[in-house]
Formats: sequence, structure tokens, C-alpha cells
Amino acid sequence: MEDVKIEAPYDLQVEHYHGNPLAIRTNKPRLSWKYPDHITDSEQVELEISHHMPGQSKTVETVKTEPVNNVLLPWPLDQPLNSREQVKVRVRLTGDEGNFDWSEPLKFEVGILEYWDLLGKFVGPTWFEGRSDHRHLPLVRTEFSLKDQPVYARLYLSALGLVEGNVNGQKIGKDILTPGWTCYDDRLECWTYDLTSTLTAGKNALGFYLGDGWYRGRLGFKGGKVNVYGDKIGVYAQLEIVYADGTTDEIVSNSDDNQWKAVKGPITQSDMCEGESYDAHLEQLGWDKPGFDDSNWSPVAEIPYDKRKMEFPILPPVRANLENKPVSIKKISEKNGKTNWQIDFGQNCTQRIKLHITNAKDGDVIELQHAEVLEKDGRLSTRPLRRGQQIDRYTSNGKQAYFEAKFATHGFRYAEIRGWRGELTADDLQDRVYFSDMEQTGWFESSNQRVNRLNDNALWSMRSNFVSLPTDCPQRDERLGWTGDISLFSPTAAYFYDVEGFLSSWLQDVAHEQKRLGTVPFYVPFIPFAEWTEPQAIAIWGDSAVRVPWFIYMASGDKQLLAKQFPAARAWIDEVKGYLSDDGVWDRRPPYLLGQLGDWLDPSAPADDPVKAMTAKNLVATAFYAKSCDLFVQIAHELHDEDTENKYAKLARHVRIGFQHRFFNDKGIMTSDTQCAYALAITFGLVDDDPELKEFAGHRLALLVRRSHGKVSTGFAGTPYILPALTETGHMQEAYSLFLSDKNPSWMYQVKMGGTTTWERWDSMLPDKSVNPGVMTSFNHYSLGSVADWMHATIGGLTPLTPGWHQFRVAPRPGGKLTSAKAAHTTPYGKAAVQWSLENGELSIRVTVPYGTSAQLDIPGYDTIILTDGVHNETFNYQS
Repeated sequence: MEDVKIEAPYDLQVEHYHGNPLAIRTNKPRLSWKYPDHITDSEQVELEISHHMPGQSKTVETVKTEPVNNVLLPWPLDQPLNSREQVKVRVRLTGDEGNFDWSEPLKFEVGILEYWDLLGKFVGPTWFEGRSDHRHLPLVRTEFSLKDQPVYARLYLSALGLVEGNVNGQKIGKDILTPGWTCYDDRLECWTYDLTSTLTAGKNALGFYLGDGWYRGRLGFKGGKVNVYGDKIGVYAQLEIVYADGTTDEIVSNSDDNQWKAVKGPITQSDMCEGESYDAHLEQLGWDKPGFDDSNWSPVAEIPYDKRKMEFPILPPVRANLENKPVSIKKISEKNGKTNWQIDFGQNCTQRIKLHITNAKDGDVIELQHAEVLEKDGRLSTRPLRRGQQIDRYTSNGKQAYFEAKFATHGFRYAEIRGWRGELTADDLQDRVYFSDMEQTGWFESSNQRVNRLNDNALWSMRSNFVSLPTDCPQRDERLGWTGDISLFSPTAAYFYDVEGFLSSWLQDVAHEQKRLGTVPFYVPFIPFAEWTEPQAIAIWGDSAVRVPWFIYMASGDKQLLAKQFPAARAWIDEVKGYLSDDGVWDRRPPYLLGQLGDWLDPSAPADDPVKAMTAKNLVATAFYAKSCDLFVQIAHELHDEDTENKYAKLARHVRIGFQHRFFNDKGIMTSDTQCAYALAITFGLVDDDPELKEFAGHRLALLVRRSHGKVSTGFAGTPYILPALTETGHMQEAYSLFLSDKNPSWMYQVKMGGTTTWERWDSMLPDKSVNPGVMTSFNHYSLGSVADWMHATIGGLTPLTPGWHQFRVAPRPGGKLTSAKAAHTTPYGKAAVQWSLENGELSIRVTVPYGTSAQLDIPGYDTIILTDGVHNETFNYQS
């Protein structure tokens, strides 16, 4: 009898990194892997771990563990790793029968764990910079000699500002906007690059472009602010070399060895929102190669920064992950041999154009302007961009060239290229889509193409705004990490992508700002602007301290992450507890201009006063606080903190009872008789202890939805919950009727109007195709795209029941004439998938359950079926 062939485990990961990371920030990392097939009770897992310091001999150790330990297995060796240690791990199954192949190896390295091993200094230009804006940006370079070809070379790179590096004329890595935006007063990321293959024996050169970025560039709206973190920019570089004979070299940035020099480069100004200007006359050929004459360059100056604040990132870098092709190129005007062109790239997102310039004459200025939509007359709609006009300019020296901005990004679908000689073709344009390089984990598709487009719109808005941190919009003069947006969208985000590293990084800054300011601010990192100058505790936005960690935990099952955020979550709950009235209602008005934001952007609110919602602000605030209390109790339970769990369970009950007594009358009508009010009460479990009241609330909500005649009546607070509330109370017809309506305002209205992303306002574009007159109008905000969470759970039928998807629910609820759908999510254990079709009253379902999980198949009228790992096909009689 032949042995059974067993496929090897796959997708080895260290912590929440994907691929083979070069500098993790812990010396006792956890390991994870997945299985393609069922594992029998007789099988075990063997890990082979090879580790060594650069240039030294390898130590190979083997460890055995049970198959169920494949998610976040604690570091299995007795000794922790050292800084810079290189590790290779592979995994295989062992047992009584079968051939067992090794997995593909996982390779990773440990970063520099002790700050005193960071040997370089931040260095930048010495010349006087009198301007606060549009400063001429520097180049920084150095040359060095190596005695031999290295067998190991790592560059540790960071900047005060932004940096892009070259070595021997080649770009270093694929990243942009390095080192990213963090609370620079607390922490600064240091990125690592492998230069082994690009360095040679003999002379070598490093060259760096520097940009203002978030560090000293103008940030924010209503004029913005400059020099928020400092007024001098500089690069940090530490290059570590190991030769074949075991000897080493170090090249570090400094101002004292006369080897590091600076000059004004070809980027004459760069602003994250306004755009970038480049003058090719100022290029210096070969400046980033050895042998260049830099005798007229200036020495660099050291810029003080506390290196104890430097750390290695847990989030992925910002990279070009996709490309968009032009769907139309249209000539607008022509004068003096130059033509202005308008290009439609078909998709609104964060992207940059790489322009191949072939026919320009010396002195020609080619201008690229970017916008999300067109005005009724066909012009670019630039009014919503406010200060952030998104204009890049290239001044030609008459030579053929490629131009792409380095330190600006743009949110756009349309662009105009002005001052172009000759014809403009698609071959002259490369349009690259940039976002943090996360791994996609969620997919959805249905028989309704509008529904699919809506899901894609939410996905594209997430991509557009997950750029170093979760921003609100990628196009206008704002682009801040608003805590309210991600507070609502985090379950959807955690379905679409593996966001554990990305959002955990941002949560470090949330905790820092919360401690510094005494509350969770409106956005993180926090910079005071206009009416937002004095941070105050407001619901939804502040609740992100509890909600975002919980939803990451539900996706990942990572208790270590949850424990790290536990103090910040507790601080939020304790702060708001002090603002409650005796009956548990949060009705203390925050002492600043707008007070609570409530159901922000309720469609009934005036265009220029989005805070005027139909639902009482204290009702919204109390509902969200009650939910946060419940989540915090669950967090304490997961962390086995019984005393905290019991203490805050009493608080949660007090708030819940207060909510019922204050906001329901004796007939069951809510004081705010709105869709938002009932949706929150139902979805947040605030009427679960009174079945009659909950049933009445469900009927009342359904009635209000029918009365709205297909128009959405909720804003920021209510939108994620109105369809789940209707679903929970059995009103599927009303849910699908509202969901599929294309009346203004509605989700499908945005699709009908040609939206390729989620809009900030329900009617960012009016039915006559004019742009909403409000001063705050964006066509790329992900918040209203939180409806995708309902789509995945209810149409697709896929949602987690326990942390890490150890148990998940399969409960599709077909309706609205949809005849099929499929949803899939890569869980920590493998891909969970649902595919269903409905024909002649027969519902056919195919469910894929990965090893290590189980699924509850829940179809109305039938007993729940528990599914274990494998592929299952079931058929039911079903009337939608």
C-alpha cells in the first residue's frame, strides 16, 4: 500500500508580518502557519529553526508541537534572539503514515533592539532657510570604499521629514513616503534594506532625496500649520557590512567626518497636498554614484533627535501595489504648439502619474493637475480640494525624461496635463496606485453588478486612505487620522485586509496622544486646528480606543495586542464615566464649539452644518458608550481579568438601563424617533433584556424605513447599523429595499452616479451632476462604506463568532432578487468561504471550513448545522 501524500503547511508568518521581514522589533517572536488539509490526531508538527548572526555559522534546532498550536505559537526556543540575528524556519507534519514535505521556508531578521546600537546622526543641509513653505529640497550624499564584495549589507534608514535613497545609481527598495507618519515627538520608524547585491568592492556611493513631508510641511485645513515637529529635515543612515572573512564595516550618517555633503536638488518645492515642483536644470548627473565631484557641495549639519524614540515598524511600507490605465485621453486646448490634455484613469484613488517626457523643449513647464471628479461643464472640480490643489510641475532641460513626484501623493481619477508638445498617448503615462502594502484577506461577489461595485468602492476607499495611517481622505488639504472614521470602519477593514500590523501601529499613537492630551483626540497624530484646537471627549471618535483594538482582536485572536491596548481602552471608559449623569446618560456637552458630533452628516443636515442631525446627540453618545462598556467587559474577560470584568459589567448595565429610561417613552417610542436611534438601540443590545420592546423597536424602524421611500436617513453614527438592525429583527424586505434603492440619498445612488469610491456625503454629487456646495466635500471617504460589513455577513453570509475566526457563522439571507453570492476571508487558520445560489426556491450552499475552525450554518427554518474542516455542500428550501 502506497503512503498517503500529505501537503506541506503553508503561509509561514512571524508575528503579523507578511513575506520575509528584515527587522522585526522583538527577540521572542511568535510563529504561525496554515494547513491545506485535515490533520489527524496522530500527527505532530516539527519546526526546524536555523539561526545565526551575520557572517557566523548557523545553529539548527528542531522543536515539536501539536498541530493546534499553529496560530501565534510563542517563540519555541529556549533562548531569545539577538539584534540582527538571521532566522530561517520551516515546518512539516510528522506521523505514523505518509510522506511529509517541508513547507517553504520563512526567513526573517531581528532589528536593532537597543538604542545605543543606533550609531548614526540625523544630518541635513547647513544653508539658511528663511521660508516656511515651498522650501528648496536638498540632496545628501556620501562615498565610501569597501575592501571586498560584502556577503551581508543592511541599511537602516530614517528621516526627519521624508527620504528616498539611492545606492550606486539605483533606487533603494520600493517604498515611498519613508519613514511614514507617527507621533514624531514619541516615536520614529526606522526601515531596513538589503544592499548586499548592489554594493561592490571598491568605491560606492549613497545618495538621498529629502522632503518636508509631515515633519515640517504644511499640514491640515483652514490654512494649516508648518514646522509642526521641527523646522530642519535630515536623513539617518546606518550601513552595516560583513565580509566573507567575518570582518565588518560600518558607514553611518554624521556631520564630523566630512564625508557627508548636501546641495539644493532639482525638487524646488514639495507639499503633500499642494504638489511638487521639479527643475531638471538642477539635476546633477551621477550625484548618487561613486567618483562624482561634490567639491562645491556643503557640509551637512547634525539635527538633534532622541534615538531612544526610534523603532522598527510593525506596519507594512507604502508602495505601488496596482496600476490604472487611461480610459480616455482628450485634447482640451492648444496654443503656441503646446496642448492641454485631460485624462480619465477610470478609478478614483491615491495614485501618482509617471510621465514619459519626450518632446519638451528647454524651459518648457509641464503641469499636472489632479482631481476626483469633473464639473458639469467638463472641467476638473478643484474647489473641494481647497488649499490642496494637487499640482505637480516639471521644468524641462530639453532632454528626454521620466517624471513622478517623490514626496506628494494625490487622490484623483482625472488629471490635466498642460503645456505638452505633440500627441499624448497611453504609452506616455504610467499611473501607479499607492497604499500601505497590506495583504488582502477578504473578497465578495454577487449576481448584482451594482452591489459588486459598491463593495469595490468601499475597498478602493480603504486602499486610498490606508497610507501610513488611516486617513479620512487622500485629496484635499486634510488627510488626517480621524478616529471616528476608523472606529466605524474597522470591522470592514479587518475583513478586506490583514490590518493587524497597520492599525496596531496607529493605536500606539492613539495611546500616546490620549495620555498626552487627557482624552482621545479627534484625529491622531493630533495637531490643533481651528475649532478642533482643544481636544474633548466625543462619542464614536473617542470610542476608537476600545472599538478598534476589539475588532483587530476578532480578526486575529491576538491577546498580546489586546493586552497592550487595554490601559488606553480603560482610560477612555473611566474618563467618560465621569461625564455621566446619575442615570447613566452621557449628556454633558463637550466644552468646544460643536459639542458632540452625533449622527454627523445626517442627510437632513444643511450642507454647511453637518452636525445638525435629527437624532439627539446625547442619545448617540450614550449608545456608543454603552457599546464600548460592553466591549471593554469582553476585553477584560478575554484577558482573564475577572475583577475588572465584574466591575465594568455593572457600569455597562447602569448605562444600558439609563439609556432605556431616558430615550424610550412608555409606549416604546424613542425620544428621537429616527432610523439612527432605533438602529443603535437594537444593534448595540440596548433592548435585548426586553423582548417586547426590542420587537416594537424593530417594527418601528421598519416603518420609518418604509416611510423614507428608499432614501437613507442616517449619518455617520447610524449608517453602519441600520441594515444589521433590520436584519436582526427579521425585516429583510425593508433591509434590501433600502440597500438597493438608488434614490438620493442612498448607497446605490453613489453607484448610479458613477462613483468608484465611497463618498463623504451621501450627495457629494447632486443629481444634476454638480458638486455639493458644502466646503467639506470629498469623493473618497471610507466611513459610509461600512455597509460592506453587512454585505459580507448577510449577503455573503460570512462573519466571525469568536476571536481569530476560530468559530464563524455562515448565515446568508438572500433577498432583493439576488440569485447568487460568494464571500471569502483568509482567517488565521486558512481561507473560509461561502458560495450560494438560489433557483426555484432551492438554496444551494458550498462552505469551506479551514482546519482549526468550525462553522455554524444558520438557515431560517432549519436547525443550526455545525461544520468542521473541509468542504461542505448543503441544499435547502428557501423563500426570500
